[in-house]
Amino acid sequence: MEEKEVKFKNTTKMDDEEISIFQSYALKKTTLISSILFSLLFVGAGIGISFIDLEMGIILIVCGLLGGFVLLPYLLKEILKKQNKTTLGDKKYLNTFEFCDEFILVESQASSSKETNDYQQVASQKIFYKDVFKVVIYKEFLFVYLNARQSLILNFKGMTLGTAGELVEFLKGKNIKFVDKSNENTPQIGNK
Repeated sequence: MEEKEVKFKNTTKMDDEEISIFQSYALKKTTLISSILFSLLFVGAGIGISFIDLEMGIILIVCGLLGGFVLLPYLLKEILKKQNKTTLGDKKYLNTFEFCDEFILVESQASSSKETNDYQQVASQKIFYKDVFKVVIYKEFLFVYLNARQSLILNFKGMTLGTAGELVEFLKGKNIKFVDKSNENTPQIGNK
């Protein structure tokens, strides 16, 4: 087994709420486009029908605007939350990230339920920096993308060795594509 010198270490708790924050960020553009298209469809139909029946045209325009910019984003978020609860089950996860010179070692542990802390190792993976697709900073989270759709989620509050700022500078030195969205608002999930 090769020697590893750990430069930075982080332990991040994951559950369906943290995953929802990531998905809200990742699907923001898709949700906006869907809302605009939905609204344009109904508004266009409403304008066309208003020449025949004014009341029905106005109803379609209002339904399109409310449905596209209020109801559709809400329903998409609720579907994602439900999907996360189904996928993750009733468990808590702890992901430990060890950043070494050439790779990141990720170890995942899961509890048997949300009420217990009986964590058992479920997976381990070594990721070389050359295989990282991109890194996104979003508020207190660091998303390490393995490809265009799959990401590891690291909460800066879980740093146990080194600081978040030092980690970011270290990763920037690895010639990885960086996207800084740290000034955007984090969607509030649950009672946090």
